[in-house]
Amino acid sequence: MNINRLIILPDELIDKVVTPLDVKTLMLMKCVCKSWKTLISDPDFVKRHHKKQSTHLAFLTNNYKDLRECKVVPISSLMEGTSNSITLAVPSNQFYYKDAGRIVGSCNGLVCIQDCSFTAEYSEHAFSFWNFATRTKSEALVSFRSNPTLNKNINVCNFTFGYDNSTDTYKLVFFSLERDDDLMKTVIRVFTLGDNDWRDIDCLQVALVCQNVKNGVYLKSSISWCVRYRYNCHLKNLTVEQFVMISLDLGTETCTKLLLPRCCDEELHGFPTLSGLMDCLYFSYDFKKTHYVIWQMKEFGVQESWTKFLKISYTNLQQDFKTHETYYPPRLIPLCFSNNGDTLIFAINLPDQAFLYNWRDNTAKRIKSNGKNLWFSAKGYVESLVSTS
Repeated sequence: MNINRLIILPDELIDKVVTPLDVKTLMLMKCVCKSWKTLISDPDFVKRHHKKQSTHLAFLTNNYKDLRECKVVPISSLMEGTSNSITLAVPSNQFYYKDAGRIVGSCNGLVCIQDCSFTAEYSEHAFSFWNFATRTKSEALVSFRSNPTLNKNINVCNFTFGYDNSTDTYKLVFFSLERDDDLMKTVIRVFTLGDNDWRDIDCLQVALVCQNVKNGVYLKSSISWCVRYRYNCHLKNLTVEQFVMISLDLGTETCTKLLLPRCCDEELHGFPTLSGLMDCLYFSYDFKKTHYVIWQMKEFGVQESWTKFLKISYTNLQQDFKTHETYYPPRLIPLCFSNNGDTLIFAINLPDQAFLYNWRDNTAKRIKSNGKNLWFSAKGYVESLVSTS
């Protein structure tokens, strides 16, 4: 028997064996031979691979000398520990970035980071794209200039990063309110990566209140905003009925208006929040300064599918959070679920404050760390081989 005979494995078998492997291992395997490099670089393989990987959190940390550290931490590592607090371990990947302003969003392993600069005449926004798993970063591929003022009122605008499944393209969406004479109009502009300009698109005509446009949420090839659209109410007398959800389909680039759950007529303390978690949309708000309520849209785009998911008493949360009288009760932002779905990770609207809440046994644990982590703008992240170019 010739023991030196080369054994050739079918491509289908190699594909099945290597798909579950982590990105770091696959990057090493690309160096083994040309056929493996071709397989691992194939766009279809890249798509299949990132759907099998565990979820992480991407966030920024304030550092000295105007540096910001971009970190990615496995969610599983945040679940470790049995005490009432958890110390944040060393992140799996990190970069230093002098000009990082905030994380705009994360799709398929790409993290979009925004940098802002301001002058008296305009504000300049630049965007770069990171893949922490492959340790690659794009140059500032996209820029945007906007007028910072509108009749002496601050211009209300935000950016959201999303993925259009129908065309396999990534898009940045600019959402703004602009004054037209005495009326405010909604403006949406879209930038498709690979193009060279921003495009205005027709938008649903909804009269919005200037001060209350929150960041968009990317989910199921759509971007959704929770906005206040009624003027005849005071900030201290807000109810759910004063808010509406606007969704932009990234494929058709059309807008629809959806009602939020008609859950109560009680006064809201602070503004409600939209979150995209585990392929579902969630709507949350403070209730009577005693509870935090979360609703789940079980079928995206169907307003009749809103179902109450959780009602959390503030007394069940830890009492050692740093608070100020103007922040009590603290504004909570759901960031993500644990891999088994039992635990929610929340950020608080103060630097370096986040905690775990197990909704099955009603317990909370504080996440502690040495750095000044900006949990409030953290985004879910999935490791992938997607290119930043």
